[in-house]
Amino acid sequence: MLMPTAAASDLLLAVAAFVIVLFPAIIIHELGHFFAAKLVGINVLEFGIGFPPRVGRLFSWRETEFTLNLLPIGGFVRPLGEDMIGPVSEEKLKRDREVLTERQSIEVHVVGEREMLRLRGVGERQMMSVNEAPPLGRIFFMAAGAFANFASAVLLFFVAALAGLLLPVGGLGQVDAMPSGSLFAGTQVKVGDVIERINGERFEDFSAFHDILATYEGTSIEFALLRLDDGDEYSVSVEADFGGRAGAVQVLGVAEGSPAAAAGILPGDIVTHVGHLPIPSRGDPAKTLRELARSGQGRPLPLTILRERDDGSAESFVVVVTPRIDPPDDEGRLGIAVRSQFSLADGTRFANGGFKSEYVPQGIGDALAYSWNTTSETFRAIASIPGRLLDGSLSGRDARPISIIGISKIGGELLQRSFQDGPSTMLHFVALISIFLGISNLLPIPALDGGRIVFVLIEMLRGKPVDPKTEARIHQIGIMLLLALGVAVMVYDLINPPSIA
Repeated sequence: MLMPTAAASDLLLAVAAFVIVLFPAIIIHELGHFFAAKLVGINVLEFGIGFPPRVGRLFSWRETEFTLNLLPIGGFVRPLGEDMIGPVSEEKLKRDREVLTERQSIEVHVVGEREMLRLRGVGERQMMSVNEAPPLGRIFFMAAGAFANFASAVLLFFVAALAGLLLPVGGLGQVDAMPSGSLFAGTQVKVGDVIERINGERFEDFSAFHDILATYEGTSIEFALLRLDDGDEYSVSVEADFGGRAGAVQVLGVAEGSPAAAAGILPGDIVTHVGHLPIPSRGDPAKTLRELARSGQGRPLPLTILRERDDGSAESFVVVVTPRIDPPDDEGRLGIAVRSQFSLADGTRFANGGFKSEYVPQGIGDALAYSWNTTSETFRAIASIPGRLLDGSLSGRDARPISIIGISKIGGELLQRSFQDGPSTMLHFVALISIFLGISNLLPIPALDGGRIVFVLIEMLRGKPVDPKTEARIHQIGIMLLLALGVAVMVYDLINPPSIA
């Protein structure tokens, strides 16, 4: 039996992600235009899935033909009075009117006399091109695609919350050191495994973890553990005295040019004392160190460091650091990334393993609140991008545009993850892409909906429309530039593929 290669599997996932992510977002966008046109009274000649050349007609509804086109990279609504570039000439509009009248007369044989009267101008049916619609009606029609994307994002976030949000359900304690005399000696426990439950119960956080252990001095206790390298779950029961605990802080990283770097502190070092006092085992040792650094800012602060060597030996020494009074936001006063630890008298050491997260379904009320808040936060985050690029808090690489190739690749990765985690991850991604699609189409760029709205606003200000030939020419230049940019971004995505990592 032939098995697909990894590359073929990734390609299939990317294609599937394109169908799941981009295709619905595009169709929803165009449906927004379509139904807005119906509300305004604008006749729609064609609803196209994909871009021409046309493959065939799917079906007709009233005057509108629904078509399937060869290039699967978008969709379009062609209203009376416009083509895919912009406004059409009077001659072309006249021909479109003749085609519309012919389509309506054909429809008469299907819908009956009453509908025939409507189609011939009696009642609500009136023949109207885009430029014949009032300016506010045209703006509504042009912006409706983006609004449909935004509304679908709200709905998708709501469904994702109902399906389950990834939330912390308990803390984790990681086994960080296990010498020969450890309480875990002779068991299947390995360094790096994390403890999820104590006697079958979860604990809130790492502080609660070692506080709970203090109540089990000299008694048997059962730990439920998870092995991170393969995900295996298992349990062990041990007897130990947890009374002789000592707090510590493990250094995970040191910022260049920081007080910690100047003092010679290295990643992996363990802080056991501040001044002459040991770090307490209760509470959160890392938080305790941060508070002591804040209270001692600007003054020399002795720290006792335990540094383990590769051969298993360790040395203890004292360094002096001076906490900064006004540190950078992302470094802190000492310039170190830390996590809490505590050790037992037998040398066993536990570290803060973070939190155990699971997908938790939300009720309707919570899902509605989550949907609205997440949509609002997404808009705020997008609006902050220009400012963050200017102040340097966001790199150009992180804010790079991504083509349909890049979106499909990331979608493929998330789709694969969704097979294990559930649909919530993929629903979030589809919602985000829908919001970005809506916002990008509202940008005041020729050929986009935002660019067309600009021409309507100019018409409202000057009291007469821009010459259709001039507007069409500007939109034609805009679409050529957008296509060139799209090709360039696709090439860049092929050379430097984006990833959720």
